[in-house]
Amino acid sequence: MAELQQLNEFISQIVKPERTIKCSPDGVDFERFAAICDLPGATNEVRQTLQSSLPVLRNCEANEDAKFTAATNIVTVVIENVKSFVTLEHYCWLVRTMVAAQLLKELPTKVYCLVRRLCTTVEGIDVASFNYSPDMVHTLAMRLKEDIPLNDINLLFIIEKFAITTAPVLYYTAVALLFAGLDAITQPDKRTEAFRVHTMADFLRHLEMLNVQQLQQLRHNLQNLYQLLKLFSLYQNMVVMRHVGKSVEGELADEHKCYAAALHVTNDQVQTFRQWLENSSALVQPFGNEQDEDYLILADLIQVDMIPLFDDLNQPHELV
Repeated sequence: MAELQQLNEFISQIVKPERTIKCSPDGVDFERFAAICDLPGATNEVRQTLQSSLPVLRNCEANEDAKFTAATNIVTVVIENVKSFVTLEHYCWLVRTMVAAQLLKELPTKVYCLVRRLCTTVEGIDVASFNYSPDMVHTLAMRLKEDIPLNDINLLFIIEKFAITTAPVLYYTAVALLFAGLDAITQPDKRTEAFRVHTMADFLRHLEMLNVQQLQQLRHNLQNLYQLLKLFSLYQNMVVMRHVGKSVEGELADEHKCYAAALHVTNDQVQTFRQWLENSSALVQPFGNEQDEDYLILADLIQVDMIPLFDDLNQPHELV
């Protein structure tokens, strides 16, 4: 009994490594939200109306309720005046403000529902042919990436939001942001000059760059490895699973116009992607008690979230 008690005491003293991977966005605070709302692009009337609320968000002595009220007032003003936003500069301001509102932390239910209403309103704006404008995609992605700024989990969070939007231009912006995120991890010294919708071949080149040695190095930064795999998962859902097997001249051209070729996915490319995932999955297996939870998060991402999706494809017709 004494030996058993000693063993239990020894086990209780073992400190399990803390989880290091963050899966939730850091969001933005009220002060940053105020700074984003104050950037150029709003109509004069809206800009003047917001001036009474912005100082409250910047005031470090204001209580949280006052700041939530100020944020509510800002979102309400934008919703009520959205029809007065008629230029492309106005549209960029609206999208940037919408994204910042989505990133506000721990919103009360009433404010959260209002932000959802803002998102629906902005997504419903008809930008006509600019939905398929590469310049528009570049401008939106650049302003979001640099002005928010969108990095790390905040970037993943907004890409995921844009992936299911009803506004085509925001979907293409999400794809452009995704590739900017891949570059930031695989080529950290490279500056993104142009945000654009890359091809599946471009995506596979990122996989080719990640040889076993580089993946082993990423294991020393599990947050970066998680973000990389999460970007792969988002691309799989946003592009691969939606468009595999569709012809450039047919369905893709009808739906995506000038982006048809960029969103074209062949069965061979899907197999290459799947093979890379299967080859890489061994690197994210748990090793004893060392960082168990982190490695389980990574293993689940590949083996539960990603690889089984390929099994959902119609094997005889789509992958053989």
